Amino acid sequence: MSLLITCDTGGWKTPSRLRSRLEGTQLESATILRDQSIVAGAVHHAPLARAGIDRESNLAARRLAYRSGATIICNEYRADLIDVGRSLHHRELHSPAARALPQSTRDAIVEEIYTPYRNRIERQILDLLRSWTYVVHLSVRTFDAKTSEGRWRRGDVGLLYDPARPDELDWCLDLVEELYVTAPDLKVRRNHPGRGTNDSLTKSMRAIFSEDVYLGIELVLNRAWMARPVVLRDIVLDKLGEAIGSLSAEQVNRAA
Repeated sequence: MSLLITCDTGGWKTPSRLRSRLEGTQLESATILRDQSIVAGAVHHAPLARAGIDRESNLAARRLAYRSGATIICNEYRADLIDVGRSLHHRELHSPAARALPQSTRDAIVEEIYTPYRNRIERQILDLLRSWTYVVHLSVRTFDAKTSEGRWRRGDVGLLYDPARPDELDWCLDLVEELYVTAPDLKVRRNHPGRGTNDSLTKSMRAIFSEDVYLGIELVLNRAWMARPVVLRDIVLDKLGEAIGSLSAEQVNRAA
């Protein structure tokens, strides 16, 4: 098997072709603000702190890929323009500010960001399938520690999969078992805080690739610990990445 890790929402760049369209709006390119915030030390003005941009998932995806040996693709563009993990009909495809833009601008955003990213993921899976029997695709995100009602979400890591696909279930169970040994304090929950059958990039890829060759799993991390830049966070990510890599190597050995 082969392992692909993607990150949909951790980018912070604005496509050059869209900058003129965004001038004078809430979504105007923050490149200059970023430089000024670094000089002034005004961290709260940095573009990485924009609502809808999941900077922690970008860090997590890259570290997990490094530790597991996975192929990685990260969307480099801002998720407050468009969430490339959503279907085009999804109500949260665009942020509230982006929904206020003219239709022509939103169409340009789809053309510049959404379509190229989706096509790139699909091409990468096809390329991996030329050399491997099947691909495990982990789509990395983080989630809010509290619900909109203010209740705490219990769980450090969520594995979201389609229960109707036995191989996805088995892979998740194997990872839970591996982490029980290597990171027993890490609380891993299956299909929490969402469901693997909800609208997502992995669900879209399941419609393209059969369950015999494609396993699509969302790996979601609680921002309560992911947003803390401490050594312990990096240790946990390393253990999680190593467990994923170990599981992948084990599957290869079984096939051999």
